[in-house]
Amino acid sequence: MDKTLFCEALYALPDNIIVKRRKSVVMPVVAIALGALIVVTGYSLPESRSAADWHSSLLLTGAVVAIVGFVMLLGRLFGGEGHPCLGEVGEPLKISELSFARMQMREVMAAIDNGDMEALLALPESSVAAVTVALCRTSDGRFAVCQPFEYVELEYRPLREVKILKK
Repeated sequence: MDKTLFCEALYALPDNIIVKRRKSVVMPVVAIALGALIVVTGYSLPESRSAADWHSSLLLTGAVVAIVGFVMLLGRLFGGEGHPCLGEVGEPLKISELSFARMQMREVMAAIDNGDMEALLALPESSVAAVTVALCRTSDGRFAVCQPFEYVELEYRPLREVKILKK
C-alpha cells in the first residue's frame, strides 16, 4: 500500500474534512536561537590560556546547533511532508494498516460497506497481506476513514474509494 497515494486521497475528500498540517517551526527556531546564544557566550569569554579550549568548544557547539536548527527549519518550511489532521479542529490522525487473508475479503468489504469499524477491527488479522485496509482515525476513534487494497501482481490496488466510517 502506498501511504502517499492514500494521504492524497484523504486530502481530496470534500469539505476539507482532512487537511495536511506541517510540523511546528518552534523547535527549529529555538535551536537556532540557542546556537546563537552559545556562540555569543563563546565570544564573550575572556581570552586566556585556560579559557581557549572552552572558547573553541562553545563556538563549535553553537555553530552545530544553529546549523541543525536551520536545516530543520528549511525542512519544515519547504519540505513536502505533512501529516493528516481533522479539518478545522487540527486533531492529528493516526494511519495504520490492517492485513487480512484473501478468504476474508467478503467480511472485510461487508464491514466497510456497512460503515462498521468495530466489526472491521474485530476481524482476525493475517500475516499474509492479500487484503490490506488503510485506516486513518483519531486517537479516541470518533472519526475514521478507510480504503481497502488488494495485493495483485506485486502491487496493491484499491478495491474501493476512500470511505468515511465515523463522523
